[in-house]
Amino acid sequence: MEQNNDPLADPGQTAVSRAIAANVRAARTARGWSLEALATRSGLSKGALVGVEQGRGNPGVLTLARIADALGLPLTGLVDRAPAPIVEVVPAGAGTRLWRGEHGGHGDLLIGSDPPVSAELWRWTLAPGDTHVSAAHGAGVRELVTVLDGTLTLEVAGERVDVATGACARFAADRAHAYRNEGTSAARFVGVVLLPGRPDLG
Repeated sequence: MEQNNDPLADPGQTAVSRAIAANVRAARTARGWSLEALATRSGLSKGALVGVEQGRGNPGVLTLARIADALGLPLTGLVDRAPAPIVEVVPAGAGTRLWRGEHGGHGDLLIGSDPPVSAELWRWTLAPGDTHVSAAHGAGVRELVTVLDGTLTLEVAGERVDVATGACARFAADRAHAYRNEGTSAARFVGVVLLPGRPDLG
């Protein structure tokens, strides 16, 4: 997903970093995979994965998305710090901030569901001039968005379309795509990432 506007919002998010480290390590070892195997499946270097599993630094959304896809998990499976209860309520203003734009926008991962039906619910605010660029997700990943305020410009595989306030869109996210705010006021929208089942993963 992205360019240089991809880091976690707050360098001090040590609790999130620790949760990511523990969850990645647990998911990898539960599958009997070596670091080399996860590196091959995710397209990341072994060194990058070592850093993630040791909780060093703040991995960007692209790195986390590649690891989650390789493990067949939603992103929430990497950042959650405790097992989900039967009913989980995310308070207003909560969630995990995983992206901050150059002009003050932000993207918050609010909640997700576990396999076999995996989905992620995101809340986004793009300030005027903000762009979030994403590499292709895994095969079969789809996204849904609904715009609450402003106008969101979607770019998917080179095709651009404006999504106005109150409108919705769906698109294949297994190709390069971007969220852009080319207007003069903030664009706020909610997105759902739908991840296909991965029966090959144990």
